Amino acid sequence: MTRFVLRRVLAAVPIGLIVTLGVFALVFAMPGDPLRELAGDKPIPAAVLAAKRAQFHLDEPFVVQYLLSMKDIFTGHFGTTFAGADIADQLRLRIPVTLKLATMSLALQWIAGLLFGLYAGFRRNGLVDRMLLLSTLVVLAVPGLVLYFAGQYIFGVELKWLPVSGAADGWPTAYLLPAVCIAISGFAGMARLTRTSIVDTANADFVKTARAKGLGEQRILWRHVLPNAFLPVVTLMGIDFAGIFAGAVLAESIFNLPGLGQFMFSAIRFKEGGVVVLLSTLAFVMFIVINLIVDIVYGAIDPRVRNV
Repeated sequence: MTRFVLRRVLAAVPIGLIVTLGVFALVFAMPGDPLRELAGDKPIPAAVLAAKRAQFHLDEPFVVQYLLSMKDIFTGHFGTTFAGADIADQLRLRIPVTLKLATMSLALQWIAGLLFGLYAGFRRNGLVDRMLLLSTLVVLAVPGLVLYFAGQYIFGVELKWLPVSGAADGWPTAYLLPAVCIAISGFAGMARLTRTSIVDTANADFVKTARAKGLGEQRILWRHVLPNAFLPVVTLMGIDFAGIFAGAVLAESIFNLPGLGQFMFSAIRFKEGGVVVLLSTLAFVMFIVINLIVDIVYGAIDPRVRNV
């Protein structure tokens, strides 16, 4: 198992360098001058502009800027944003917001997806199964952006059940609506995969053989069906958890939650390459850690995976 984990970690190093370099290149290639855009219509003296460029290394070549950004990440000296905000302080304030949103949305998504998927899988072609297939098809057909704005308008503006935006109402009230919107987007895939995996495993030859040998249904369920059916589900759960940052960028921007997603959106808007690389690196590290945990759980369920 140790060699298995080390192989995964070593393989992630070059991928991480490629990802961060690509992200920084995309931000670097964006048109416009970030310092002039930050000032708006106000004129900036040439001397002040030159000093600011030197402070943030914007007068350096692309490769030098990237290496300096990576150096700041590895040394822990994150510096400040173009607007003067301390990046370390911003992370301390914003990480809890994103963690609360991610925890709530994933809990809702996994609980609902697993419960409906399991029930529909064991009651195939029943009423719940048919309703699940129809509702998830509708959810998958609706873009996430439309879902967020629709939820905000219906439950926040019209019905006034939940806050429209902002975190002033605290947890969990301010986080419930965006968390539900994120959860609905992921619920469809989780429920359909769980249902399909249960159906396929229950009809597999080794399950039929177990029944032919006279094993009880409870033992077949817990020893044969569920462990094998949960293998793809565990993989999807890991992908959902690791990719929650992508959903947070959109949800936090729309619902005005001061989390890492909103910070990333703002950094991209103002071409703050160092901040974008830092947040991308954090997201990538989280992705690797979560996938390592998924691989370990996968290996515990199916020992054959450890030798892959």
